[in-house]
Amino acid sequence: MSRPLNFIPRGRLAAWLAFGAAGLATGAVWATGFASVGAGNGTTGESPAMAKTAPSTNTSALSNKVTAVDPISFDWDGRWGKITAPKVMFEVDLSGAAYDGTRRYNIALLLANTSVLTGWASLQLEFEQVQIAANGTCDAADFDGTQNAKVLNVDDQDAGVYWNSLVGDKVYCLGIFTSDGDDFAGTFLRAAQDTAPSSFPQFITTVDRAA
Repeated sequence: MSRPLNFIPRGRLAAWLAFGAAGLATGAVWATGFASVGAGNGTTGESPAMAKTAPSTNTSALSNKVTAVDPISFDWDGRWGKITAPKVMFEVDLSGAAYDGTRRYNIALLLANTSVLTGWASLQLEFEQVQIAANGTCDAADFDGTQNAKVLNVDDQDAGVYWNSLVGDKVYCLGIFTSDGDDFAGTFLRAAQDTAPSSFPQFITTVDRAA
């Protein structure tokens, strides 16, 4: 008798069924397929920088607060120099709420020359600082030889005088009073020869926030 085409002996069928059950249990029979490829180096480059806005120039709140007024005028009797008229040299205007009285400021009057002051034997000047009300105007008549006086002895390029911890919302006047030029504790002016010196000092005033 012939066997049907789909006939499988019972022993072999049992073996296949056992193998399939084991495969399902372990996942080895129906596992997901895998494939692999190699790799090589391509283009190499740095990470580009992030573009940023260029910083703007910082503007000081104290810019344009100092105004130059008048230069000093020296007169001469032989080798002795003198100052015959008081002068307002600088005006520092700290008027307004932005510079209120709770803040403090430093003012400096400095020698600006960086070269030799030819023709001088002695050069010493007594400067004064007068405080007036906000929005006021400096007047040379306010100088009398006693107003917050500071003596600047011109002996090196770092010469200067300083007024510190000044209140805000005021105007400060810097200048010089009259002098016969022979006060060794104040203004003392002496030429190195019988003619007037050939160069004269120049000054600069600065103001900065102290507190």
